[in-house]
Amino acid sequence: MITMNVSREQLDEFVADFIAKLPNITAEKAVVFGLEGDLGAGKTTFVQAVARALGVTEQITSPTFVIAQNYNTTHSVFKKLTHIDAYRLEDETKDTIGFGELVQEPGTLILVEWPQYVPGGLPEGARTIRFATVDETTRNITYA
Repeated sequence: MITMNVSREQLDEFVADFIAKLPNITAEKAVVFGLEGDLGAGKTTFVQAVARALGVTEQITSPTFVIAQNYNTTHSVFKKLTHIDAYRLEDETKDTIGFGELVQEPGTLILVEWPQYVPGGLPEGARTIRFATVDETTRNITYA
């Protein structure tokens, strides 16, 4: 397990290392990470940095109201980034966003904010990244 404090200035370097540790060949299914942390802990900021590193040119905002956004990338392995904010799914019992289908897509990196609210939970093999506020510009990030 890796735990480290990351400042805004260090975020791009942290994300480059994170992406370098991802599979370097297309997996049979999507690669899924749950992003946990309080409001304002840096989950969306992390997704924005990942998107930049994958070559996404569109502006990345939290998909709180639309729940999921898909972005094409220029990355050699991950051709699509899916950003999900599951917060509004808290009371859902059915897969209303097609999550079960999304996780079947090879060449996709899925980052899920508020993963505990995904009906049925994250798929087997999904990993979790935890964000905690240290100070105004620094976050403690933990992942395995």
